[in-house]
Amino acid sequence: MKTLLYVEDNANDRLLFASACRIARVSFRLKIVEGGIEAIDYFAGEGSFANRAEHPIPDLLFLDLKMPEMDGFQVLRWIRGHPPSRTLPVAVYSASPLSGDVATAYAEGAQFFIVKPTPFTSLLDIVRAADECLAAEPMKSEALARFSAPAEQLSRCFSVSPDMS
Repeated sequence: MKTLLYVEDNANDRLLFASACRIARVSFRLKIVEGGIEAIDYFAGEGSFANRAEHPIPDLLFLDLKMPEMDGFQVLRWIRGHPPSRTLPVAVYSASPLSGDVATAYAEGAQFFIVKPTPFTSLLDIVRAADECLAAEPMKSEALARFSAPAEQLSRCFSVSPDMS
């Protein structure tokens, strides 16, 4: 079973995302951590995340940007700097529509930048698209790309830039 890891410091956003996954009846396993430091512990398999059967390396990461202690950009740089997670598809999932944040996320190696939607039905569409991407063989689905910004990045679904190989 594929795994999606959601890194989010806001309890309400975590609850909404988990509810959307449940209502959408996604086929992936959802794992949630509450911030950047916990995400690094998860990827490193440290502490409560040492059991890889229970906490596998995810197949897709949804990453909030604006978090205390360690923001999403710092997490993304850590992921791209460590071989086991270097090629992991990352969707920055943020309330920030700032073009500077979008540009930085792509420069740091994100495949998608998805602005958190207001309507719950849009969130349902996003988690269904994540499910479709995770189910694709070989993960070339454009499902998440339609939610990603800016437009010139829409064709980057699960592609890794050459400098990350």
